[in-house]
Amino acid sequence: MAGVRMTGLVSGLDTESLVAQLSDAHKIKVNNVQKQKTKLEWKKEAWASLNTKLMDFYKGSLSTFKSISTYNAKAITGDLSGVKITAGANAAIGTHKVQVTQTASSQMWTGKKVNKSTYTATSYENADTNMKLSDLKDSAGHDIGASLSGASFTVGTGENAKEVIVSVGMDATVQDALDNINSQLVGTGVEATFKDGKLALSNVTSTETKETVDGKETTKYEGGESVVITTDDELSAKVFGLKQNEEVTLKAKSEDEKASGTASTEGFYKKVETTGSSVTGATKLTDLGIAEGTVIKVNGKDITVSATMTMSGLAKEMAGTGINANYDEKQGRFYLSSKASGVENAFTVEADDATLAALGLDLKEGDEGYIAAQDAKVIYNGVEYTQSSNSFAINGLTIDATEVGKEQSFNVNNDVDGVYDKIKEFVKSYNSLIEEMNTLYSAERVKDYEPLTDEEKEAMSDDQIEKWEGIIKKSLLRKDDTISSLLSTMRTVLNKQVSVTNADGTTTNYALASFGIETGIYSEKGKLHILGNPDDADYADKADKLKAALASNPDALAKTFNEIGTELYSRFQTAMKSTEMSSALTFYNDKQIDDELEEFDERIGTLEDKLLKEEDKYYKQFAAMEAAMAKLQSQQSYVAQLFGGQ
Repeated sequence: MAGVRMTGLVSGLDTESLVAQLSDAHKIKVNNVQKQKTKLEWKKEAWASLNTKLMDFYKGSLSTFKSISTYNAKAITGDLSGVKITAGANAAIGTHKVQVTQTASSQMWTGKKVNKSTYTATSYENADTNMKLSDLKDSAGHDIGASLSGASFTVGTGENAKEVIVSVGMDATVQDALDNINSQLVGTGVEATFKDGKLALSNVTSTETKETVDGKETTKYEGGESVVITTDDELSAKVFGLKQNEEVTLKAKSEDEKASGTASTEGFYKKVETTGSSVTGATKLTDLGIAEGTVIKVNGKDITVSATMTMSGLAKEMAGTGINANYDEKQGRFYLSSKASGVENAFTVEADDATLAALGLDLKEGDEGYIAAQDAKVIYNGVEYTQSSNSFAINGLTIDATEVGKEQSFNVNNDVDGVYDKIKEFVKSYNSLIEEMNTLYSAERVKDYEPLTDEEKEAMSDDQIEKWEGIIKKSLLRKDDTISSLLSTMRTVLNKQVSVTNADGTTTNYALASFGIETGIYSEKGKLHILGNPDDADYADKADKLKAALASNPDALAKTFNEIGTELYSRFQTAMKSTEMSSALTFYNDKQIDDELEEFDERIGTLEDKLLKEEDKYYKQFAAMEAAMAKLQSQQSYVAQLFGGQ
């Protein structure tokens, strides 16, 4: 048998090749259904691509084409300086006059330098045991030695409870206070320590022993018991890291756990002064002589100076009042400005004179660095208008004032060129869309091309595969009913006539052709052309009826194009509504295709199961044959041995 390799253990047959050939009919069925599924997947991809282009046309040039505002666009002519004017749809056609007499500005303060000289900076480090209680500070610099002098707590409960009161004066050192506490703690199993500015109470009831085992020194803890401590005083709770009126249990140290203890939540610090410091964003206001609690009022909102507030921190607080605020430490100045121009958006900064001077904000109108808020003023057609912004909306016009100047004239006319360009863009987009749709619909029938199997691809190059599949993909939407319906709809709507009532009460029917937009030769299958369009070589020499109508009959043109565009827009909306077979904003039956793809998966799964069963059947038959041949061969060998032995 051609193509059979002699690989059978007994028979010498190529079993795998034989099974594949015997099962070929089932394999072909699997491949055929897989090819159908692949073509449907490609069809979905083709439709998804076309759907995107239809949506782009719908949301883009068609939306513009249908909008009545497109045809009401106005244009400004005139040699203007110091002012920019744009016209809305409601702008009055004719000659207008404008003069900018004042431009709007924001209030801006450039503060005076505050880093001309150095100052003494304060910082706070962890206190040590040599410090007097009178010198103890918190992290913000407040005196807190008094919270330690007289602090108290109770060790134990019931009859064994012992109250400990720190009985030292403000002239005593931290070490004195520590010794005083520990003298009262003798026999309680608790010890007080002071480290890194924190006062702590620890359980020391365990006995610690050291012994050497296998040359390594180990520590053992024996005995030990938990100790309860409490305090009913809020300050004492902060000093010793306790909770007011709540028991805190200190566990003894053992081999399994460390002894537990408290740590001062208050913390004790000492004041450090650094002379010759330069003012930076991190400089504290209190170091510049501004007292804690000082109120700085910005925009009517109070900012209270804290012991830790810095120059940058103040700028952030100021910004929170609704202005722009920054402290530039390189320049050594505050920079303040209102967020919007105009007098109504001006800001105020209020504080005592010394505070404002320390911050370099003792500015008044007329000083260098002081720019007052100012409104904009324009005179339009003889009437003065005042507002906080430089952009005025007057009589359908947007007037942007940029520079004070003399009275100027300008004209408002219909924007013939602008509207003409938008219509050209619609025609261009429409032609591009239907050209692709016609190409897809009229594609050649492909009879001898089917998606390739993996085995077929192995015998071809990548370019050959791409070319083969490309031929199939071009034909997938041939004679597609949805494309046909959409093309028919677009042609019908764009060829309709619109009845327009004239100024004298008579009516006239207009179509796109009435304004110089006509279909080309039959072979173009509905493409539109604008007569006289310089970008269309075949029609450039025709009379430009469109531009003429925009100048002489704009109302009739606007009504006609608006009605035609609106109907086509509505037809598109209907075509892409959600149905049982399609999703919203989708022109094709995507749901139906997805259902069919699932059905293909089920069919392929069923056929593959049948193929596997068929292959298993043949493998079992060949296995039985091999076993029988092996048995026969064994018998023949035995008989041969019998006869050979006589």
